[in-house]
Formats: sequence, C-alpha cells, structure tokens
Amino acid sequence: MSKKIQREIDFQACNLHVREAEGEEKSRTVEGHAVIFGQRSVNLTPWSSYREVYEIIERGSITPELINKSDVVLTAFHNNEIILGRSVNGKGTLSLSLDEKGLFIRCTLAETATADELLSAIERGDITGMSFAFMCDEEDSENGVSYERMKEEDHDGKEVWVRHVKRITALYDVTIAGHPAYPQTDIAQREVVDKELDAKIGEPEALKAQREADRIKAEKEKQDIAKAAECRRSLRRHMAENSEIFNH
Repeated sequence: MSKKIQREIDFQACNLHVREAEGEEKSRTVEGHAVIFGQRSVNLTPWSSYREVYEIIERGSITPELINKSDVVLTAFHNNEIILGRSVNGKGTLSLSLDEKGLFIRCTLAETATADELLSAIERGDITGMSFAFMCDEEDSENGVSYERMKEEDHDGKEVWVRHVKRITALYDVTIAGHPAYPQTDIAQREVVDKELDAKIGEPEALKAQREADRIKAEKEKQDIAKAAECRRSLRRHMAENSEIFNH
C-alpha cells in the first residue's frame, strides 16, 4: 500500500535561505535542503502515551532516476495555487540535486508580490522550514519501509521505534513552510496513524500489559459477583430450610 505523505524539515536542518547577491541587484534565489538523509525526525506520535516513533529518510531513498522522471513543484505551505518553480523530468525553473546531506533545491523566484513577501519573510527568519510530499511502498519492508524497536526508552518509559524509509517511489512537491511540525495532529489522523502502526509494529507492550490487567480485574470482579450471588442463594436456602427456627 502506498500513500502520499508530507514531512517538514526544521530551519536549522534545511538551512533555507536567500542566496547572496552576486552583483548590485538583490538576489531572488532561494536554496536549501528539502530532504535530510540519515537524521531522526521529530516524534511522529507526540499524542501517544505508549510509544514514540521517529522517521529516518535513508541515504539512497531518492535517486537521480527518480528526480529525472518526476514532476515536482516548489510551493508555499503546500498550496498548489502558489507555484514558485517546477522541475519536470529534471529540468525547469526548480533545480533538484542530491548531495551528502540530502535533496538540495534552488529556485530563482519570479518578480511577483507573493514572491517578494516570501523572500522578505525568509530573510527575516519568519519562514522557518521546508517540507516535501512523497510516496513510498509501505508493504515492502526490505526495500520500502521498515520499523525498528530501539533498546532505549524515553524518560516516561515509552517504547521508542524508528521508521526507516529506504526508497521513495514518487516525489510531488517541495514547499516553503512556516513551522517545522508534522501534519498528524487532529484526532481522526491520530486514529489512522495509530491503527497503521499497530498493524505494522504491533500493539505497544504497555498497552498489552494494561489490557491484560484490565482483563484480570474484570474477571476477578465477575468472580466476586458470582461468589456474592452464590452466598445470597445459600443464605436464602438456609433460611428456607430452617424457617421454623427463624419463625420462633
């Protein structure tokens, strides 16, 4: 199963900036890394009481062949109505290249009011990151996506997992983003993400233990209720059998 996913890179990692001017005219070229290889993301499941899941985009997950067959747009805030540049089959106003750090982008923005505002915001540090949208094969654990349970635990005792993205099968856009946050924040998305993770890496051990404790507690309560009912029946039988004594 494959699906479109969005991830954001924080300012320090992507180093989004306006390129220095080479002459007297102000530069209109933005550049930075939209994808960083080999580094843990932020926690993908900050709402979970049982586990933390981080993601690593592995080196080699994006290839020159993928870039040369992709239609990738540079947008602002994943808004396809604000297209700042485009790379079609490796050519266009948006330059995409691979280096030791990750996927490097460069684009000279057109002279528009929207571009002027974005350039100013980047120079002032108001725009703090980049994001990219991609697709990977969730079912291919060998070459696509795999999950690794780490020996470490966080300070609250949560399980720590790393999601390894080994191959990206489609690249859709790179975007200038306002905040280095991940999109899975509302309740509906959380439920979807948790179900997908449970299917892939299993139910968290803490949740299993809690579920077993709840089962044992419920069974004990059931037994206690049954014992109490049996005691009441025994008492009624005893009173019935000795009704003459009780009547006197």
